Amino acid sequence: MKRLLNGTIVPFLAYWWLLLTSITLRPRVSGADTQKYAAENPCIFVFWHNRIFYMPWHLRRQRNLHALVSASGDGEMIHGTLRLFGYFTVRGSSFRHGARALLTLARKLRGGATAAMIADGSRGPALIAQPGAIYLAKLTGLKIVPLAWGAEWKSNFNSWDKTIFPLPFSRVNVVYGNPIEVSKDISKEGMEDKRKELEAALMRVTAEADGFSK
Repeated sequence: MKRLLNGTIVPFLAYWWLLLTSITLRPRVSGADTQKYAAENPCIFVFWHNRIFYMPWHLRRQRNLHALVSASGDGEMIHGTLRLFGYFTVRGSSFRHGARALLTLARKLRGGATAAMIADGSRGPALIAQPGAIYLAKLTGLKIVPLAWGAEWKSNFNSWDKTIFPLPFSRVNVVYGNPIEVSKDISKEGMEDKRKELEAALMRVTAEADGFSK
C-alpha cells in the first residue's frame, strides 16, 4: 500500500497541485543571457532543496532533462511527479547509490542531456552545498547554472529545510546566476573552492529571488 501511495497516488496529486497552482503565477525572470545559454546548451541546473516546488513547471520546456532524485521513499514521490511532467530521473544520493548515480548521470550528459540536481541534497544540512554538482561538472565539462525562485505569497512545509511553495496568483521571481565552469583537471583544493563558489552563488540568486518591491 505504501508503494502505491508513494509511487502513484501522491505523485498524481502533487502533479495536479503543482500544475494548477503554477498556471496562476506571475513570473519575472532575471538573468536572461544565462537562461538563453541554458536553453541552447546542455548544462547542470542546481538549486536548493527548499526551492524544489515550481521548478518542474519553470523548466518544463527544457529538452532531455534528467533530474537526480534520492533513492528514498520521499524520492519515490518526487520521481513519480517529475515523470508526469515528462522528465527523466536518475536515482541516488550521498546516502544511497550516490557514486553510481553520478556516473549514470554523467553518461546521459555526455550524450547531450541536461541535468537538474539539488545543491544541499535530500537530507541537508540546509543551504550547505554538497560537492556532487562539482564532481558532475568535472566529469562532463558542462557548466553549472545556479537557479532560484521566490514567491511573494508563499507558505512552508514543516520539514528540515522549510521547503516553500507558492500560493496561487502570487508574483514569482526566477533568477539565473552566472554559469560556473569546473576544469577536468581541477585539484582537490580547487574542488572545495568551487563548492564554496557555488554555495555563494546560490545564496545570491536566492536573496535576489526573495526580494519584492511594491
